[in-house]
Amino acid sequence: MLKNILPMRFNRSLDFLKVDKLSEIRLRVGQPTVLNYGGRYYLGENGLADNEQNSLKVASQELNDIIFRACECSVYAHNEELRQGYITLNNGVRIGICGEVVIENNEVKTIKNFSSVNIRIPHEIKNCSLNALPFLYDESGVYNTLVIAPPGAGKTTFIRDLTANLSDKFIAKNILVVDERNELGAVLNGKAGLYLGKFADVFSGANKQFGIINGIRTMTPEVIVLDELITAQDFEAIRYTMGCGVKVIATTHSKDLFDLAHKPFFKDLLKENAFERFVVLSNRRGAGTLEGVWDKNNTCLYCS
Repeated sequence: MLKNILPMRFNRSLDFLKVDKLSEIRLRVGQPTVLNYGGRYYLGENGLADNEQNSLKVASQELNDIIFRACECSVYAHNEELRQGYITLNNGVRIGICGEVVIENNEVKTIKNFSSVNIRIPHEIKNCSLNALPFLYDESGVYNTLVIAPPGAGKTTFIRDLTANLSDKFIAKNILVVDERNELGAVLNGKAGLYLGKFADVFSGANKQFGIINGIRTMTPEVIVLDELITAQDFEAIRYTMGCGVKVIATTHSKDLFDLAHKPFFKDLLKENAFERFVVLSNRRGAGTLEGVWDKNNTCLYCS
């Protein structure tokens, strides 16, 4: 999929690398191309470059062409994503976009004059959730679980694998995945490109409110899986879900439980003991390092 959107000279260079080690490509107009390739590296003509002077640099028109091709040659059709600062490709690759934000009537209308992109490549890491799994359910079912990690520390990869294990091990019979940015399942023409298990149903591209309300009405889920709680509406949807007796597995950006307690919207949920389990990930030994699992009483059930 990357070959369809990147300039040919970048594709030639990437052919020297192992795709399974590549998680990010950062392109900034006129600046060195930076890779997350199990560490921070520059991209040169023959793969990795030893310094920024030998790195490939993207031109403004090349960057525009990347975004145009990522939008399948119709920027207008993808404007809802664009105005939120990203585009998601059919295989779950997400392209974060920076540029000039156009605001009309106090609303973001679109982004233009693009200056940089961050291409994030998803990876399936089978059974990366197994160490945490025994602490996230009991005989009565799955616990309301929040996965906490800083950006790029493997939250999405973790809950994708957790969903698959809960499903395939028959811990939860019906799981609804509300895949707002189509990163969890990468569903195309009804088929998931990334594995979520045998008994998972997926709403792709739906916001959390739509996915939760309509999913509970029609799909009778035991568990709803969500990625990245951010807005006030997200938290209202979480409360609605729990009020319906449906369990929640969700993620959010935070360093640890201490930082989480100081984030807007989370204070009340923590006071209410809405979440029963907290999984903390980090980059300490690479993305997805499991730091521990805590219960709602701040007791560490599993510590790395």
